[in-house]
Amino acid sequence: MNDDSKQRRLDAVHEEIIAYLDGELDAEAMKRVEQQLTQNPHYRLRLQQLERVWKCLDLLPEEEVNETFTTSTVELVTIAAEQDVQQAVRTSLSKRRTHWLVGLGVLFASTATGFLLCSLSGNSSNNDLLNDLQVIENVDQYLHAGSVEFLEQLHAENMFSAGNEEAGHVDSL
Repeated sequence: MNDDSKQRRLDAVHEEIIAYLDGELDAEAMKRVEQQLTQNPHYRLRLQQLERVWKCLDLLPEEEVNETFTTSTVELVTIAAEQDVQQAVRTSLSKRRTHWLVGLGVLFASTATGFLLCSLSGNSSNNDLLNDLQVIENVDQYLHAGSVEFLEQLHAENMFSAGNEEAGHVDSL
């Protein structure tokens, strides 16, 4: 048996004997202690030692506790409890703040990821439509022109305005 388990066993015996002397044990525990006292001389010796200590404690004068001592003790306990509550509130606020920051970080990251994925997966057909937007907007006018050759002839004669990019799209028709 190692020293730690031996010490724990002695502590348990010590506590059991003190509870016996104080009358704090139930009937079953009392029988067990009394049985140990009849069978185990070390147990009896420890009981006798503790009884002597108890008698010595009874000989000591009782100290009167004044109102100041009681008040200061209660104040110290109150201050300690208040500090514990304040620490718990600070910890709670810190945890709540951390949760919010993590949530906002996740929201920002998912939004950025979604935007990036959408922009990277944009169809090239959509880009083609955007490039041909002016032609698409003026398709009704081109339909009245009759033929592509006619439009090319107008382009060759510089009939389209310089700011109008429709002429560049005529070649692609």
